[in-house]
Amino acid sequence: MAINVFLSVGRTNTPVQESFVASVEEYLASKGLRSRTVGRNEFTHKQPLQLVDELMDRCAGTLVIALERLFLETAIDRRGSDAARPITGALTTPWNQIEAAFSYARKLPLLVIKEDCVREEGMLEGRYDWYVHSTQLDGEFLTSREFEGTFQSWKKDVKRRAGWFGCRH
Repeated sequence: MAINVFLSVGRTNTPVQESFVASVEEYLASKGLRSRTVGRNEFTHKQPLQLVDELMDRCAGTLVIALERLFLETAIDRRGSDAARPITGALTTPWNQIEAAFSYARKLPLLVIKEDCVREEGMLEGRYDWYVHSTQLDGEFLTSREFEGTFQSWKKDVKRRAGWFGCRH
């Protein structure tokens, strides 16, 4: 039986993003994991936050895919202060931050993949208890040694968690 994992990903906006997300979903399935994603394979008549909460109760880990949603050609960080500075880059859906925080609060194993252009901030920073991969969304990423190594470590924790809480379908 497959182990449920929460896949935090916003709506895709480009064919490259859609192809990458589909590749990750297939990869998870090939490793005995079933992705549960609000708006992709899980739907509700309730508020989305309620469904996130319910799904995470049935999942043994979380994988975040942070895709570019909003591109900042030029923005001002800390506008009006002495520390003000121009920034560029991209932001992802705020749901990635919310869902990653929910996951962390539940002590679910957390793994993050972010599109290269997405700003590292909040739960998308790699200096905490989880690993953040940065990629151009190319097809070879999932077979890289670096990703395979961190994925196997994460999956081991997911399997341990599933054994404790019965997160199988």
